[in-house]
Amino acid sequence: MSRPTYAEIDLAALRHNCRTLRDRVGPGVRILGVVKADGYGHGAVEAGRAMAGAGIDMLGVAIVEEGVALRVHGIRTPILVMGLTPDDEAAAAIEYGLTPTVDGPATAEPLERRAAAKRVTLAVHLKIDTGMNRLGVRAEEAADAARAVAACPHLTVAGAYTHLACADSPDDAVSAEQLARFAQALDRLRAAGIRPEVVHAANSSALLRAPESHFDMVRAGLALYGVHPCEAVRDVPLRPVMSLVTHVVATKRVRAGEGVSYGHQWRAGRDALVGVLPIGYADGYPRALSNRAQVRVGGRLAPVVGAVCMDMVLVDLTDVPEAAPGLEVTLIEADPASPLSAAALAGTAGAIPYEILTGIGKRVPRVYRG
Repeated sequence: MSRPTYAEIDLAALRHNCRTLRDRVGPGVRILGVVKADGYGHGAVEAGRAMAGAGIDMLGVAIVEEGVALRVHGIRTPILVMGLTPDDEAAAAIEYGLTPTVDGPATAEPLERRAAAKRVTLAVHLKIDTGMNRLGVRAEEAADAARAVAACPHLTVAGAYTHLACADSPDDAVSAEQLARFAQALDRLRAAGIRPEVVHAANSSALLRAPESHFDMVRAGLALYGVHPCEAVRDVPLRPVMSLVTHVVATKRVRAGEGVSYGHQWRAGRDALVGVLPIGYADGYPRALSNRAQVRVGGRLAPVVGAVCMDMVLVDLTDVPEAAPGLEVTLIEADPASPLSAAALAGTAGAIPYEILTGIGKRVPRVYRG
């Protein structure tokens, strides 16, 4: 059974973006491809496979469950769990060969205990908070935390990293401060005899605009999926990977002055032909796009009219001569310059592109090509 609504995922575009970012950082810097949140809505398994095939060095997930799913589907690339690992998930992290994040002895202890029971040595990465004020040990306390983790017989501090809070801001002065704190923390680690093999700080924005943040590895997320993370890097030739397509399932003649959808937020200014699309906010098409967005149908842009419903969207097809049930409609276009790009829709909805991409729900099948 097939649904008339689907997200098309262009794996050739994803591989192109992998190559583009590789050229940007050069051969001496590793790339971690972020596939958390089901690969930013693109499908973590297929995206992960494509990234691994394109030479991405490591994959990043938020929780152990996401890493296990990649392993179950045969992906052998190293996987960093960027969130903290609860005690009851430590055994799975070890069993499936994941690399957990720790921020000190409290988060290291369950991993040490499980690793000791299995008689294995587990590589971990130390998260250092340099200004995000979310996860991680404070930079000035990082050396003590690293010493405590390194003292665990079955753990090795294989990596150290931080996260930049403002790298996508137009006038980013915070990243330089964070990188300075990070460098000082790394100096203290080395003075304590701890030399992580992999040091990383850059997200997509920093990767593209701040080469001083590259260190041994960069973490690419949004850019790999073809969306520019900030205006300052729009010249980078990224190709959007996702497009969102549906088909008209019904049309309705609406007389001038009549309202449509909940609350009658839109009334026809003339006799109109309204098309019904089988997608709604339950599928990730934001209700904030009510009366504000457009779709492409029959080669033309047509406005969304009325409130976006849970399962349906209404569009004004009056100026589309071929309008009829079965006609293809594009809601998100894989073109960074299009008014229907994920970034453009995010702007219209008062959101960010991450929300648009990750919000496309499980009811929407992913169709892969390339």
